[in-house]
Amino acid sequence: MKIRTKIIGLLVGYFVVALVAIGSTLLVSWRLEGGAAAINDAGRERMRSYRIAYLLEQYVKSVEADYTKVHLRNDIEHEIALFEGTLVELDRGNPARPLFLPKDANVRAQMLKLQQSWSQDIKPRISLILNHSNSLAQQEASVNYRPALEKFVEGINQLVTMVEVSNAHATALLRLLQIALVSLALSGTGLLVYLFSQMVIRPVTQLREGLQRMAAADFSVWLPVISKDELGELAVGFNRMAGELQDIYATLEHRVEEKTRSIEAKNSELAALDKVMAVSEERNLLAQELHDSIAQSLAYLNIQVQMLQEDLQKGRTEEALKGLAQIREGVQESYDDVRELLVHFRTRIGSTDLQTAIKTALNKFEGQTGIQTTFKSSGYAPVLQPEQVLQVMHIVQESLSNARKHAKASCVDVVLSCDEQCVIDIRDNGVGFDVYQDAGDSHVGLSIMRERAHRIGAYLSFESIDAKGTHICLILPESRTENLSV
Repeated sequence: MKIRTKIIGLLVGYFVVALVAIGSTLLVSWRLEGGAAAINDAGRERMRSYRIAYLLEQYVKSVEADYTKVHLRNDIEHEIALFEGTLVELDRGNPARPLFLPKDANVRAQMLKLQQSWSQDIKPRISLILNHSNSLAQQEASVNYRPALEKFVEGINQLVTMVEVSNAHATALLRLLQIALVSLALSGTGLLVYLFSQMVIRPVTQLREGLQRMAAADFSVWLPVISKDELGELAVGFNRMAGELQDIYATLEHRVEEKTRSIEAKNSELAALDKVMAVSEERNLLAQELHDSIAQSLAYLNIQVQMLQEDLQKGRTEEALKGLAQIREGVQESYDDVRELLVHFRTRIGSTDLQTAIKTALNKFEGQTGIQTTFKSSGYAPVLQPEQVLQVMHIVQESLSNARKHAKASCVDVVLSCDEQCVIDIRDNGVGFDVYQDAGDSHVGLSIMRERAHRIGAYLSFESIDAKGTHICLILPESRTENLSV
């Protein structure tokens, strides 16, 4: 399973669980709000019952055919209509408010009892008082209405009490859900941190440590393959590369021993100093080839792993996935370089001309590092042998590598100018360095650049000012020229 799928699955699962918990709290809150509205309306029914009783009492006491009596009758009928409308709404509920009774059998039974009491007892008593023609009979019905009303109101009070008890239970449930939601947030976050640590951070840390050990020439390092995702593929590729490097170093040591013995056998007449110089030159050549083909790639992979770890720690998943792709590409490139080194001990340029080779190197450098590059050319490029182009490109690549690693530059400009002389100017806007202190023989990269320039008869110079960048100038030897497309 791809690591992207794993991460998305974990996040979606966590989101669904959190959504269910939040939805449950919202549902309980909604029911609490509906229950509170039901309590208010039930209380309003209780007050309306007493108001109807009061109006009935005034109706009985009023004079026959009096205007006040007609007005009182209209008020009573209006209150009855409001009472019945509220009673129906309590029974059916109203989600728009919201208003509804709890889904409890006892509450429903009490509501049904109130409806029956109203329709079969209270309302008929009210009608008897209003429609009886005898005032004495009206008074007697009014007196008998009072106990029935008290009993009916007691039923309303019981309904209110049941709804309040149900709301109290819902409130307790809401608190439990809120506590559970907080616990879920804490435990879920901890679980996600643990899973990300196991799935991503630990393998990346192991890969970084392995690269550091390999950069220190410890090729016995081996990474455990604990998953079948991209990180597992990286571990497999890393282990394969480590095995190849072990074979290369063993082969190189054997070759050095053979060449040393051959030199001693064929040049026994030479002085001990000549022998030491010959062996030193051979070892220096091997160190240069290793520096170009392996060490720089490992240093680049180490930087990419550090950037990947930073992206993961800051939660930048998309950038981390892009970093993984670049690391995989770098591992494959290192593996290809190792295979080529076994056969040729050098990088091939083929028939690529100098301008194309520089453009390709700059595009690759900008794509891998994000450092802006520009390239300009003029005049006629010299016709160089592939080996000469190779040495020039090694110098250019080493300059770019220094601009990224040491100068911390954000822009590199390369100019190929072929007028009277063919000159390659490489400028960066980095922090610069002390030419006299850092460009001596002790600086391996700069020493190799000088030696490569010397091999093809070129002249190499360095200019740098603190905090104002570095200028590297490579003047190529005179050669037969051909037209260079600009």
